[in-house]
Amino acid sequence: MIASDEQLERYRVVGRIVELVQRMSMERLTDLLNDLEKAAAAQSKLDGDRKDLRINCLISVDYSDSDRFFKDYIQDISSSGVFIKTRESFSVGEEIVLSMALSGDENAFRIPAEVMRISSEGIGVQFKIQSQVQEDIIASLVDEMNGRKA
Repeated sequence: MIASDEQLERYRVVGRIVELVQRMSMERLTDLLNDLEKAAAAQSKLDGDRKDLRINCLISVDYSDSDRFFKDYIQDISSSGVFIKTRESFSVGEEIVLSMALSGDENAFRIPAEVMRISSEGIGVQFKIQSQVQEDIIASLVDEMNGRKA
């Protein structure tokens, strides 16, 4: 089996890391292990221990921060937030306002959100639900999207 360029690069990087780790003092190794375990636990929370089911989708979204306006696509949605595929620059903790047109409704649904995660692919945002109406609309949208996947 032939390894892809990405696999070969990964092997090269891992090999270099092993070389550097072998030269570290025991104290530094212990510190590094603790840091890596903390990072792995945090990533596990982001990836696998989500309290809400995430549903892949493709929903157009307009959104803004304090002084910029954007148009991108939501890649996945849950009752607590969305992942927006974007190349725009944001900071964790930054507040934005999402505006989505829902199934045939002419009026856009607006909801504030906070950037919780940044990746090379986009941003993960958590809804800042302010009313039962907002919560019900999001739950309905998630249920509708989940029904399409079934």
